[in-house]
Amino acid sequence: MPQGANFPPNLLSLAVALHQNGQFDQAKIIYQEILKTDSQNAKVLNSFGVLLQQMGEKEEGRRTIESAISIEPNNIGFINNLGNAYRMDGQPDAAIEWYQRAINIDGKSAASYLNLAIAYTEKAMPGEAMAALEKAIFLKPDYLQAYVAMGDLLQLQGKLDGAIDSYRKAIAIYPKSFEAWLALGMAMYRKGDLVESRNAYERALTINPYSTAGLSQMAVTLYELGEIDMAIACHQAAINLEPDASIHYINLGVLLSQTGNNEEAIDYLRKAIACDPKSIKALDCLAEIYTQELQWERAIEIYHQILAIDPNYTDALVHLGIALRAVGNPQGAIEQLDRARHIQPNSVKAYAHLGLALQDLPETTPETTTIFDYSQLVAQYQTTQVPGWENLTAYNQALAEYVYHHPTLVNDRFGKPLYKGRQTYEIFEDTQDVMVALHKLIETNIQDYIQNRAQNSPIPFLKNPPSRWKLSGWAVVLESEGFQGAHIHPESFCSGVYYISIPHTVRENPNEGNLKFVEIFHRDGESVEVEKHLVKPQEGLMVMFPSYFWHGTIPFSGDQDRICIAFNTIPV
Repeated sequence: MPQGANFPPNLLSLAVALHQNGQFDQAKIIYQEILKTDSQNAKVLNSFGVLLQQMGEKEEGRRTIESAISIEPNNIGFINNLGNAYRMDGQPDAAIEWYQRAINIDGKSAASYLNLAIAYTEKAMPGEAMAALEKAIFLKPDYLQAYVAMGDLLQLQGKLDGAIDSYRKAIAIYPKSFEAWLALGMAMYRKGDLVESRNAYERALTINPYSTAGLSQMAVTLYELGEIDMAIACHQAAINLEPDASIHYINLGVLLSQTGNNEEAIDYLRKAIACDPKSIKALDCLAEIYTQELQWERAIEIYHQILAIDPNYTDALVHLGIALRAVGNPQGAIEQLDRARHIQPNSVKAYAHLGLALQDLPETTPETTTIFDYSQLVAQYQTTQVPGWENLTAYNQALAEYVYHHPTLVNDRFGKPLYKGRQTYEIFEDTQDVMVALHKLIETNIQDYIQNRAQNSPIPFLKNPPSRWKLSGWAVVLESEGFQGAHIHPESFCSGVYYISIPHTVRENPNEGNLKFVEIFHRDGESVEVEKHLVKPQEGLMVMFPSYFWHGTIPFSGDQDRICIAFNTIPV
């Protein structure tokens, strides 16, 4: 039967228009009507298959697209759609096979290479993804989507300068690209250039003022800039646009909590739960506020609600363990924390709080002493010479100058355990000589730490280090009386610090400016830190330790700055 027989010629156009407008049910009816009289219409089968996939009928959608391909086996548009269907269903290997088939048919299809790159990215194959993107851009030099995808890939790898360059190329091709401006805003935020991040988000929202994603991301940048009222306004605007979406109430509730407005925060989180009673994120944030207010029983009740929804939700198990310990039930806490680390063996928070709970038991266990084995697991590496500099003093002076002139060095960053000090954002993306040298120095010491410290520990977390990691770090400048409160690094495996400049008062006074490792106990409704291990900083010293160790610093006197670079090894 000839295509288009027995139905008005504009009926397919109507179905496609409804489909593209999101009116899926109406489009489905028309596609089905057309296929009743023309079951071999490949174009309709392809569009109908894509629609079914979008409506959640994944297997039927794929079969329908396959029927279209059986009629037109060399139609690379159909083949790419089938690859997309497999990719959206979480089957990247099958998707890659279909994209490669499209490329074999037409090796000049830039779209096929872009799709292939996206599948490789999702499969954590960045080298192959980058090669496919470069091919797509070679074939189509003004390929906007390929430049955005390349920027996204570089962001995933932490290569922020490259990502920013790629987004700017996309914007040069099409200055009104909302996606490129939005992505640029995120890259600038991660780089620590908050002003440029805000500028990029403003451009994105000028193009699409109704984007709740843009408003939410802008709010985060504004919060970091200290423009709290504007951040709140952005979240409120997102709520007005999507009043039934729980995530916007959660975002505003979290921001209000971070600014000390817990009563308002609770109100918004309860609105989020009203929108979605099974929202684990909303429940978790609400419970977190109750823990801040030491309303432990209310928090415990909510954590049980969360675990009824998802029994393997690690954060809820950890937080329940924290709450049980706070109400004097260390054994119950240990049971929850032990369960959490078995579900997620690399959970820093589970080990950090398990170590504390074990100290509460009346009788010690073998793990009580090994989990916080400071003598074995806190390693010190004294640097004496850095290649390329005359001596250590010259290197540290150059590094100090780098820190002082870093564009992201800001006072008392929001949400950081920092008092009377300045801190940068990410610095290990920089390619200046001082940072390249430090990167090499740290990598050498990490390898030694893993081989001679971590893997000799009986703690499972440490015996199984990540096979691959990326280095993340930031500089900290503390002034007189400055310090950092006790904290851990939940996303990391091992953490460390390199000391650049130490005040003479710290060098001369054994009780000032030290790196301290603590254990935290609840006494009379308050958390009390007990110092267990101290390290005296000195210039050129690098200290490494498990990321679950609670650590902070001791205040110091004098008129000189204490300068260091802290770092994490993030598993990838």
